[in-house]
Amino acid sequence: MTESDASPAPHSVQRITAVTRSDIFDYLRGEGGPWWGRLDEIDFLVGLYDLDRLASTDSRFTTARGDIVQHRINNPLDWGDDWVFEDPRFRLGDGPDEVLLAFLARLVHPEVQSDVDESSKRVEELNRRLGPDGWTLRPFEFLSGRPLYTPVPTQATGPLISLPVGDDDTAKLDLVLGQTYSLLDRDGEEVARDLLRSAVLTLRCDGRFYHPMPGDGWTAATYEAVLTVDRALLPEFTTAVTDAIWQRLGTVLTWLQREDVQSLVVDGDIGPSLAVPPDWRNQTAEPELDLSVARRFRIDFPSTEFDVARQDFADLEIRGRGFSYFYDTRTDRMITDFLLDDRPLVATLCNVTLINRDGALSPRIKLWKKDKTKAARTVAMEAIPGTESTQIIKALVDTNDVHENFWKVICFIQNCVGLDNIPGGRRRSAIDGEAELARLLADQDRTTLLEAVRTAIGGALTEEDIRRISNRKLQLQRFKRLLTDPEFFE
Repeated sequence: MTESDASPAPHSVQRITAVTRSDIFDYLRGEGGPWWGRLDEIDFLVGLYDLDRLASTDSRFTTARGDIVQHRINNPLDWGDDWVFEDPRFRLGDGPDEVLLAFLARLVHPEVQSDVDESSKRVEELNRRLGPDGWTLRPFEFLSGRPLYTPVPTQATGPLISLPVGDDDTAKLDLVLGQTYSLLDRDGEEVARDLLRSAVLTLRCDGRFYHPMPGDGWTAATYEAVLTVDRALLPEFTTAVTDAIWQRLGTVLTWLQREDVQSLVVDGDIGPSLAVPPDWRNQTAEPELDLSVARRFRIDFPSTEFDVARQDFADLEIRGRGFSYFYDTRTDRMITDFLLDDRPLVATLCNVTLINRDGALSPRIKLWKKDKTKAARTVAMEAIPGTESTQIIKALVDTNDVHENFWKVICFIQNCVGLDNIPGGRRRSAIDGEAELARLLADQDRTTLLEAVRTAIGGALTEEDIRRISNRKLQLQRFKRLLTDPEFFE
């Protein structure tokens, strides 16, 4: 590269930001090793610049070559190893993208870096920093079996910062949410973008879920991303909005090596807490409240529990497209948990999540106990014999007392339309004989049976029609006995 080559092209656009350039220089100062590789600095730079045409900054010399010989060979301590990054003559910090990219491609050239593994690692680190600005190094030619990398423009990977994200890294998770926000903004998803402004992101282990589908990537260490939002905003998180958020959020988490996060859940927060006096147990009269203030703090929490013992499964239906769920048509609410046993202090529930995979619904089942003494959804705790402290029980739920209700739920799930992926399960396709039919219809009320008959034969069928048919059958039976039974005839 000549001196004229180092000047910006007429239509050159600088896409690599100063932040990215600083990141690259910091990497090369540290883990990247000497930038000149197995060459000396003059041989490295001669492949890019005409050192005899670049002016000297030392009055004793006339060219850049003389400067380098004096300050890096004769007196190597005059300049630091990273001097080239700050020297304005080489335009690495403020020049057009092509100048820096040519320098980086030279870094991984076989003449400079002969070890293919080391060269590949260096390219990976450089591309991770160049990706958000829309550049990458790719091999298109080979020299003696070693790749020659060329910079090529690519679609920007987005504002992705590289950082390890732990389960409880609140500040880093907020940055991840900010990255997702930027990706939504870039892609024109304004509704989903604006809904993230007040959201809080956490990661929650869902290892207690049972995943019956083989090959779906589930392990005991699987996590779910949880977005906690204002409860009043929950209706705005439609299937389309949730899918748009998860598409970007999942990409960011995967890029940050959190492939174990496999789903997104949107929860409503509990809102502000009212002040409670320390002696509230001893108060007998309710304090007078300013109703205008009380209304502002009133938040309805619709239950998502279905009482197996008291409610009718016929009221449930499956709704949703990308995100499927049970819906109680009688009470107009979504159902996530089936209440198997309800006691004064602890309730036993069965959580069921429907996963839509290529049009087929597959259930995820979790048995858990809820501590009813606490307002929030809290896993029950139990004293373990042989230990000195109370511990949380996550994996063991005793179903001896609730096995009948539990199997009601399992049978209901198995008979739902589309749930064909229960291991070892099969849907009944035919009724075996009249006795089986009579057993199935024995518990049905008259209205239900009437509607079933109407549906089966088509047309309008009234109760009067059924009464006449029944009377005709009785008359025919009587007439047959008159013909065939002499004693009955007498």
